Amino acid sequence: DFFDTILPMMNVFGRVSVCGQISSYNNTEAKNGIQAGQPILGKQLKVEGFMVGRWIEEWPVAFKELDRWIQEGKLKYTETMTEGFDKMYDAFRGLFTGENIGKAV
Repeated sequence: DFFDTILPMMNVFGRVSVCGQISSYNNTEAKNGIQAGQPILGKQLKVEGFMVGRWIEEWPVAFKELDRWIQEGKLKYTETMTEGFDKMYDAFRGLFTGENIGKAV
């Protein structure tokens, strides 16, 4: 599990942002309680969930800055591009099986 791996490596007073849970959408087994409670408590971490729409007013400024960073080579991205209408099903299925890297187009 992500939290079981990452949280013990966090610095004291570290911050963790939680956005999206796509990896657990199809879970059939319920988890009881927070499994990673000890590192959160012991390292006094701040864990905050957020929805991307929370900062919708900031998007225009952010998009300009992100675009500039891409142009300057400061921000790099990876995407999986699938070509051909006949490959649409495989591309869609790949979203849920980990076949894509970054954004899938």
